[in-house]
Formats: sequence, C-alpha cells, structure tokens
Amino acid sequence: MVGVRIVRSLARRSLSSSSKTLLNPKPSSSVYTRLLAPGAYRTFHSGLCSNHRVLGNHNACSRNRFLGGVHANWTTVRSIHGTASVAACDYYDTLGVSKTASASEIKKAYYGLAKKLHPDTNKDDPDAEKKFQEIQKAYEVLKDEEKRREYDEYGHDGFEQRGNGNGFPGGFGNPFEDLFGRRGGGQDVNVVLEISFMEAVKGCAKTLQFRAAVSCEACGGTGAPPGTKLESCKGCGGLGMTSMQTALGWMHMHCTQCKGTGKTFPILCNSCNGKRVLNGTKTVKLDIMAGIDNNDIMRVFSNGGADPNGNQPGDLYVTIKVREDPVFRRQGADIHVDSVLSISQAILGGTIKVPTLTGDVLLKVSPATQPGQKVVLKKKGIKTRNSYSLGDQYVHFNVSIPTSLSQRQCEIIQEFSKEASSKEEQEEVHDKRAAAGAS
Repeated sequence: MVGVRIVRSLARRSLSSSSKTLLNPKPSSSVYTRLLAPGAYRTFHSGLCSNHRVLGNHNACSRNRFLGGVHANWTTVRSIHGTASVAACDYYDTLGVSKTASASEIKKAYYGLAKKLHPDTNKDDPDAEKKFQEIQKAYEVLKDEEKRREYDEYGHDGFEQRGNGNGFPGGFGNPFEDLFGRRGGGQDVNVVLEISFMEAVKGCAKTLQFRAAVSCEACGGTGAPPGTKLESCKGCGGLGMTSMQTALGWMHMHCTQCKGTGKTFPILCNSCNGKRVLNGTKTVKLDIMAGIDNNDIMRVFSNGGADPNGNQPGDLYVTIKVREDPVFRRQGADIHVDSVLSISQAILGGTIKVPTLTGDVLLKVSPATQPGQKVVLKKKGIKTRNSYSLGDQYVHFNVSIPTSLSQRQCEIIQEFSKEASSKEEQEEVHDKRAAAGAS
C-alpha cells in the first residue's frame, strides 16, 4: 500500500506540473516553438486517469491496477516525428473536386485533367507520367461507388493501407493479426475466377457467386427467435467476466457463454442454433480492370463472410485465371503471334495480314525472310494496370514447306537448284583465284 501511495503522489505532481506548463508557458519553451522546431517530436498522450492532452514533452499519467498480484500500467502514447513526410494528397484534391461532387462532375474533371496532363502532350515534363498516373488512380477510386464509400469512411491513409493489405504503414502486415488472427469482423473468403484472354486485355464486368457466412434471416442475426428478451447470463451472473485462481493469483477472463456481454437468450434460433450466421450464397459484381494478368488477386472490401457479432464483414479475395488464347501469347505488356509464310513469300517478300488486339493489319514482308525471324509492331500490345503506355506486338515468321508439288513446280525447283549450284561453283572458283592472287 505504501508503494501505491508513492506512485499516486508522483502522478499528481507530474500532472500538476504539466498543467502549469500549459497555463503559463515560458517564451523559451513555447509549446508551438517545440512543436514546430526542426526534428521536434509532437506527442499526444492520453492517460486513463486524466483528461488532459499535452503537446510537447509529456508526463505519463498512469493508473495502477492489481489483478491477483499482476501489475498493469495503462497508458496510450502516440509520437510523431517532426521530420516525417507529408501525407499523400487527397484524391478529391487531385481531381480538383469537392467531396460532395457527383459522378458526372468527377468524370468531367478527370477527362479534363487527363487531356491536359497526358504524357504525349507534355513530353518536356519529366513528371508528366507520374502526374497522369496520380489522376488515374484517384479516378479509379472515386468513380466506383463502393470504393468511394470506403475512401470516405477510412480516409486517404486508411484506405491506402487497406488496399495494400497492410494494417500497418511501411509495407508490413499487422503484427497483432499475424500472431492472434484477425480481431473482430467476419472471415475473409478466397475464390477463383476464370476469364478469357480478351476479357483480361480489355477489362470486363462479372457477377460472381460464392459460398460464405451470411446473416441468419430467421432471427435477423440475433441468434434467438424474434421477440425473445435477453436475460442475465447464468455462467457469470451477469458480470461478463469469470475468475480462476492460478499460482500467480486470480485470473479474470471474458465469460465464454455470453462472450463478455453479461446477457444471453433463454431460447436459441432453430435455423442457426444461436450462431447468428449461416453458410449461404453471396453475389458480388466485379469491375475487372483492363490489363489484369493471370494469377493477379483482386481484393473486394467488406464482401467476405458476415460477422456473427454484427461488426464489419470480412474481405473477398478473387484470384484471376486467364484462359490461353489460340492466337495470342502474352509476356507482360507485350503480345506474340506466329505468322506462316509460303516459300515464295519468304523468298520474294510481299504483304500479309496479321491479327492484332484491335483487328487485322497489313504487314510488309521483306525478301529473303528467314524462318524464326521476327518483326515488332510498336504500341500494339497491352495497356497494363496503372500505366498509360501500351506494350508491343512481336510477329514470329515460320516458312511452310509444301508436301506435294505439281510437275511444273518440280521442274521450276530443279531449275532453281541447278542455277543455285552453278552460282555456288562460280563463287568458289572466284574465291580460289582471289586467294591465289593474294599469295
């Protein structure tokens, strides 16, 4: 008890000192001077035993609790260094619209900026591509009603962290979720969606049905028949906590029967047996972006399994599988196709039709084209996600050897062979004479 009195006395003095500092700041140690000084720390402190919030240096105020001899120090401290980078721009600011802007206003603003900032019209600006990608990213979020709702709900930083699949900034996952699993909310759901090659290239809309936990319709997600009233939990006597004596003392934990609420239903729902959710079918509409690739994963927020406690549903993860195309082969943003030439086309050259993603085009074949030779069609590939530029298309030439020839064709080939042999002999004699003359 003496130790407790000492700690409480120190806490009161510390709090009193902090309050005086706030009420009578010295010019040399102004809160704003310390707050704005280079490299200064801005600290927000919330003590459970005090409503004061101190900017600058803080005196931690804590409440000591003893649970069966176990000492708990409850404080919440959040420190932000003065040299931290400025937060990313708001998507509404990026497009120059208000947060109450309509879909048509957002679309109009985007197309105006896209035309003005397109890299093709700003070739002298090295940051043109970055600016263009920023307005593209902002538009992709704000044009979608569901994404826009989530953006407004979580804010810019929160939305970015959720979109990257990270609960903590800096590219790391939430360590608490890694250790203890997801805290609250419904279960995440993983599904596979197969699409065609052209759907992946051009983008498409899909309606996806899958099995997941859904709220019980019979009881409305309460776990009990309609009209049933809650009663005090018999397991904990309405306290919501149970106690167990251990070697270290008394350990307190949430009641498993009422899950810490202190209340239970005397009768459970016959459909879900009190679980509040059932395994059912969910339907989700997906907007698949152009340029998506095989094994890419789409994350759809709050469209996974329902939470039995009525909190936020889990997320839906959709793995994209792209079917192979009989004509086109993809390698990143580039497209590859094969084109078969006849012997005469390979030798003499000519013009052939080549398929592209936007239709057939005429391609000039150079004389003496060899098997395996290829040509490049610039900007005939795929526009990948988060990029304004197109890949290239590669045309690979193969030469078809006829399996049967007419008598006239045989005579022509034999004639060609004789002339070729005669020419080779003449070249060989010429080379020998030239070598003899040189010696």
